[in-house]
Amino acid sequence: MTFFSFMRGLTGALYRERRFTAEQLRAHRDERLRTLIEHAKTRTRLGAEKLAHIDTSLPINLAQIRPTSKAELLERFEDSIVDGVPTLEEVKRHVAEHGGGTHLCRGRFTVATTSGTTGRVGYFISDRKDFAEQNGALLARILRHRLAPRDVLRFSFGRRYRMAMTIATGGAFITRLVADVRPFLTGAFVDTQTFDIMAPTEALVHQLNLFRPHYLHGYPTMVEALAHERLLGRLAIDPEFISLGSEPVSRRALSAIARAFPRAQIAETYGATECVAIANQCSAGRMHVNEDLAIIEPVDAMGRPVPVGVASDKVYLTNLVNRAQPLLRYELSDSITLLGDDCPCGSPMRSVRIEGRADDTIFLADASGQFSAHPPVPFEVVFLGVAGLRQYQLVHERQNQLLVRVVSEDGVDAAEVARGASQALTAYLARARLDAEVEVSVELTDSLERTAAGHKLRQIYSKVPRPALAG
Repeated sequence: MTFFSFMRGLTGALYRERRFTAEQLRAHRDERLRTLIEHAKTRTRLGAEKLAHIDTSLPINLAQIRPTSKAELLERFEDSIVDGVPTLEEVKRHVAEHGGGTHLCRGRFTVATTSGTTGRVGYFISDRKDFAEQNGALLARILRHRLAPRDVLRFSFGRRYRMAMTIATGGAFITRLVADVRPFLTGAFVDTQTFDIMAPTEALVHQLNLFRPHYLHGYPTMVEALAHERLLGRLAIDPEFISLGSEPVSRRALSAIARAFPRAQIAETYGATECVAIANQCSAGRMHVNEDLAIIEPVDAMGRPVPVGVASDKVYLTNLVNRAQPLLRYELSDSITLLGDDCPCGSPMRSVRIEGRADDTIFLADASGQFSAHPPVPFEVVFLGVAGLRQYQLVHERQNQLLVRVVSEDGVDAAEVARGASQALTAYLARARLDAEVEVSVELTDSLERTAAGHKLRQIYSKVPRPALAG
């Protein structure tokens, strides 16, 4: 049955994007939203409480629904799920015993966890049929310009499309579920293999060389490392398509990947544990919101909608597909900007620019104790200009104490690279009039470690709690 759900998601996503007008797409979205609200209202205690005043016979105004935070969802997990869905304690036991991947809770439900970057690990559950539909739609939107009949026929008659997922294979992370929870029959035309990013680089390169993928997916920082191996001549793969997700894509990473894999079309994906298919990049380079699968509302710190062209402080997400644990106006700490003009690709779906993770903003104090916010993008620009710098990691270790971990390019003076990184960051702080208040230290390293908790390399992050007024 999951095969039919997967194919319904795939074919439906293709049809709606190619055949629907913007008005038809909005009507489809609104009908899905109405059905989801009625379902949550009658089948969950949290929905009955939050949605009692919503009349689904009238046009729905999402602003009338109180948002839901991760903390509230964890505290009221049993109230957020429909009858017959495993409880939070059962979900936790399942994760502890089986992790994620192909191990379905009760043989029916997928379980995914967040990495806990917002301070708490979140648990999210979906019926396997709903997840298969999302997974099928995700594949359709990632490969939206490569699923014409002529493309599909290239991999018929025994020639399967080889997809390599370079991901964290341990734990119940959403990327592992996307890779592993595929209907058995899809193996007739797609050979999907996962490659553990925790494996030694030499082993990972050897395995990928043997597999020779047509399609490569991974975290941007991981694919950037593979690009380095390719430029050094150790990695021999030549994929025709590369998708990047789960981390913001830096200009440095994109440049390195494009240089190493010139034949590949590169596309960014935007998803979350709470919804795997929020937005995907088209051939024109725009990120389109999958409005038939999810609704995203960019809002400011107070929860007020932000206009087109203005970066949000956070996002409210509504997953239109998951019925086991309905998520309406769930708060994500992401920053996005809605774009107002039409895209050259012709998609009827709105396009957005992903600004990065709000939780990675660093708050520094001046001499008077006043805090100022320093988002990731300026720091990325600072280090972009450092000659010989291959990778870096900026950590706010303690209040007003910054540590820069530096990996230099081969054949350059590493000490000089470290000095360049220190000088560039100090110059930035001087422009912000914080150079006398902030301590900077630089550490040279051969590689940047991935944490066991999240398995994703966080390039810029803070160990310091946010100031109370910063939310």
